[in-house]
Amino acid sequence: MHCHATGNVKIVLLGFGFALWTAVCGAFPSVSKIGDSTAAANAMTLGRGAPYGYAINGLSFQQEALLTFNGWQYITYYNGSRYVCVGRRQLPAGTWEVLTLTDYTLSTTTDAHNVVSMGICPNDGTIHLSFDHHGGVLHYRLSQPNAATEPASVTWNASLFGPVRNYLESGRSYSSVTYPRFWETPDGNLQFGYRIDSSGNGDWAIADYDAASGLWSRTRKVISRAGTYTDSLGTSTVRNPYLNGPIGYGPDGTLHLTWCWRETAGGANHDILYSYSKDGGFTWYNNEPPRGLRVGTGPEPLQTIFGLTWVNEGLQIVGRSTGNSSTEELIFLNSPGIQVVTLDRYYGLMNQQAQAVDSQGRIHVVMFHCTPETYQGYSWSTWGPEGARRYFHYWRDAQGTWYRNELPDYVGSRPKLFIRSNGDAFVVYQSRRTVNLTDTGIYFTDGDLTIQAATAAGQWMDWQIIHVEPGYFIGEALVDPARFKQGVLSVMMQESPTTIGAATKLRVLDFQLND
Repeated sequence: MHCHATGNVKIVLLGFGFALWTAVCGAFPSVSKIGDSTAAANAMTLGRGAPYGYAINGLSFQQEALLTFNGWQYITYYNGSRYVCVGRRQLPAGTWEVLTLTDYTLSTTTDAHNVVSMGICPNDGTIHLSFDHHGGVLHYRLSQPNAATEPASVTWNASLFGPVRNYLESGRSYSSVTYPRFWETPDGNLQFGYRIDSSGNGDWAIADYDAASGLWSRTRKVISRAGTYTDSLGTSTVRNPYLNGPIGYGPDGTLHLTWCWRETAGGANHDILYSYSKDGGFTWYNNEPPRGLRVGTGPEPLQTIFGLTWVNEGLQIVGRSTGNSSTEELIFLNSPGIQVVTLDRYYGLMNQQAQAVDSQGRIHVVMFHCTPETYQGYSWSTWGPEGARRYFHYWRDAQGTWYRNELPDYVGSRPKLFIRSNGDAFVVYQSRRTVNLTDTGIYFTDGDLTIQAATAAGQWMDWQIIHVEPGYFIGEALVDPARFKQGVLSVMMQESPTTIGAATKLRVLDFQLND
């Protein structure tokens, strides 16, 4: 039996659509735990006075900290001595081997922004690391070629990596760096994204790595801080974009970005923005889909026909990233057609949450915020009280229309979102073991790992919790994107310390995705 769901049926049957789908189409997505390994017994936690929580291993803006390539899984973190570590194991259940880079010590014991991010380039097997910056100079390391493509032939120790560098392109400044991210390109190379300058006053840039030359090039800004914004909390003249993740390409080679804005004037973030590129991040388009071609631009019909001038009516370019300040056209606050959800700062929109692209090339976002309805009975605060926050799933269809579904459960940590080839979606986050509806804080140490799922057949209106793994855990759940494609939800989790600042176990929990 084949399952079909039309828009009319789902609207009419919204109250019992899930029960009907289950009866007709079979079981709801589920997971089975198949592994629980300790990658490190001494992973670092932050010390007393940390303003952004005690976790530095496992935060939403790390891309990636856990990644599978060529049958091996890799993990990166800081140990209790503040050294960058890189571990690997042969799948499905090999023993973790860890190399420790002792020639550099993390500069902070209190700032959760200074995470380690890792990328692997398929074309030359190099492993890339970026680490320890919150508005500071770039710290970057590169492994020897074939470290990941020929894992059995390399000696897994610190000599595998070159020295710490403060540049990608030689002779070019990389200062005021925050939130480093690596992602694979469709041709098997690598890209790097990062914020320039500070919260509420920064741009966003990307660079390209070419395995054939072993060099980075074409560092360029994409999103600008420019513009004037006014909402219920006041007026601001400068901001920064906060990108959702993991950043990456869809099945047709389109690079998708979703983000929110943070204003220098304070308050929470605002709005959900969207732009995409079909040429690897040089030309950027807004949310409006192309509407086809028309012939000519002349005023007379015959001139139009015989002039044979073809113009794409739907082409909505909002940015050109050239790397040259005299020719670049950056995406900015008032770029037309990029704002897809309007939310002013009053509603406590959290930054750097989740996005994913499904097998049909549709972009999905999961973010938490408050609404006018949920705020009833509560007093305003920057992120809203716990009782007013909700997780929302937004997704875009081929016509450029966005839809919103609300997820059950109280909000915990920032989520991660992954979508299977059949369209079924999974959201992973840390839920709070102790819920206080009037609490306005956003950091906690009593987390349980929680997994929710929804079906494409149900148009993702049937979100429900399918698994809770008891903690106590600290930080935010990070998922291995490559292993997810292989049918295993592999999640990096760190145990909470019993004493502030103490090192704890860093674990990888594996769950089989059941059909």
